[in-house]
Amino acid sequence: MERLKKQSKKQWQEILFPLTLHDALNRYTKAELDTIRKKLDIKNASSLKKAELIQVLEQNIPEHLKRLIFLWDMDRFKVLLNIAENGGKIIAPDLDHDQMEYLRRTGLVYTGTLEGNRVLTVPEEMLAPITALKHDINVRATIKRNTKWIKLTRGLLYYYGVLNVHQMIHMVEKYMKEDIDFKSFVDVIADSMHFCPEIVIDMEGFSHIDVLEPKKVKQEQKMRESVPFYPFTEQQLLEAGEPGFVDRNASYQQLVHFLTRNYEMDKADADAIVEECAHAIKSGEGSGEVLKYLSHVLEFDSEQAVKALMDKIIHLMNNTREWFLKGHAPYELLEIEKSSLLTSKPNSSAGQKSNSSSSQKVVKIGRNQPCPCGSGKKYKKCCGR
Repeated sequence: MERLKKQSKKQWQEILFPLTLHDALNRYTKAELDTIRKKLDIKNASSLKKAELIQVLEQNIPEHLKRLIFLWDMDRFKVLLNIAENGGKIIAPDLDHDQMEYLRRTGLVYTGTLEGNRVLTVPEEMLAPITALKHDINVRATIKRNTKWIKLTRGLLYYYGVLNVHQMIHMVEKYMKEDIDFKSFVDVIADSMHFCPEIVIDMEGFSHIDVLEPKKVKQEQKMRESVPFYPFTEQQLLEAGEPGFVDRNASYQQLVHFLTRNYEMDKADADAIVEECAHAIKSGEGSGEVLKYLSHVLEFDSEQAVKALMDKIIHLMNNTREWFLKGHAPYELLEIEKSSLLTSKPNSSAGQKSNSSSSQKVVKIGRNQPCPCGSGKKYKKCCGR
């Protein structure tokens, strides 16, 4: 906490305006300048003194402008363009500490306090080159592509949790309807992780930042080889790719309403509780774990209250898309299994129709039977929790 306070104080120290690139860089420590140097991939400059490094950066930052922007999405580009089109400064938008640090490390955006207001500024010699990018067809097309790449990747990981490299590339290409360059894609996604850390890239491939055990998710998915990944629409993934997205489906809203009606809390508090429940379910936790969490934040005055709440939890569990289930909700897998059991060859006689009708009556999955999701587990220990 103390470290963050010191960093925040440094971010928002008094700043002069208008600002030259030389003066802006001179505000930074040698270590901060080295961070910019590394981001720009400037070679043979690690041993330079501060003044010498500033000279090198003054020359390289304008030259590397397009290379930096070619990794960005529309959100970051809009911030930079907004500053440039407003004469070089704007009141600081609602970005968190890490996002501010990301912008500062580009060498393009500088933070400070001017006349009592926190502002973002761009050096005056960078205003024209940045503004000109707005009309660069290649820049606009690349930023549009990057934006879609990033949102699709976030959306896929929101619902699936973990994807290996082959799966991710295949799925993104399917939704983009075109082949993608692997290196360019990884560079864009990796850079976006520093501005909005919702994606993790490691030996397991790509995973959502909330996935604590990627290997376990992959193992559970592998156990369900017969289950395809849920076929989300492009729009569903783009919506899920928005930062902070939560899938507030009907069962989610019902539990929120139940909590506000039966417990002393407002909608915001109830939503925060249900969001935790939905996340636990999506992660593979059972009803017992969810109820245990709720017992720490709610007071139950009777067994009837617990039972009423449990009914809502089960409904939420049946309708929440899970990482283990490849983006399916449990009820969807049951419907798939029922459809499979009811599928038969066309009948030509009334007797055959009667047999088909009677088969519908026995489509019921016992709690000790294999789960229809294909995991190999008993139904009661898997989707029937």
